[in-house]
Amino acid sequence: MKIILTGATGFLGQEVLKQLLVDTQVSEVILLVRKSTGIINPKLQEFVLKDFLDYAEIAQHTKADACIWCLGVPQGAVTKEEYIKITYEYALYAAKTMLKLNPQLRFCFVSGASASQEEKGISLQGRIKGRTEKALALLGSNIFLFRPAFIKPADSKYKRPLIPTIARYVTNILDLFSDAFSIDVATLAACLISVAKNGSDNKLMNNIAIRHYQDNFH
Repeated sequence: MKIILTGATGFLGQEVLKQLLVDTQVSEVILLVRKSTGIINPKLQEFVLKDFLDYAEIAQHTKADACIWCLGVPQGAVTKEEYIKITYEYALYAAKTMLKLNPQLRFCFVSGASASQEEKGISLQGRIKGRTEKALALLGSNIFLFRPAFIKPADSKYKRPLIPTIARYVTNILDLFSDAFSIDVATLAACLISVAKNGSDNKLMNNIAIRHYQDNFH
């Protein structure tokens, strides 16, 4: 299989890439990145894009079996206009472009637990992620949406910024009562890759569905 991955330099994207490179069912991984990962691997091709709304120079490389869309940015790190462009416009343009080349391509979009397709709520992230989900879903039956809650590192010693570190301790307590509050990054990555390879009857997975996705195979 040939799988496209975006956001490979991010926290989740790094884990997805690591798993893709050791997956024997995946023969080729195409990275669309803003900056190079520096990783050299025989089944890896990397394309550094200046503009994620223009694939003209790499069009022939974006015909694939699936795309895992991990590209994102914290809403507080950019302006509202930039956040909408990166979250909504980039994803929609990519999905439309890739589906034209292969209508059977499976597009796996990493959204978030706060997403609202009705664009309700005070969170810009929730409203724009929801807008993106809604627009993507209209493109066909091979669009898969994932709403993880707080994403934890697979290694408990992994160093993260202060707020995610505090959130990890809080969700450790909440996890005692529900599976809705957090997800291990390796579990999320494995779910994304499995759906990219095999599809799923569930087109929109919340955190609980993601955590228990592998249960269906046992």
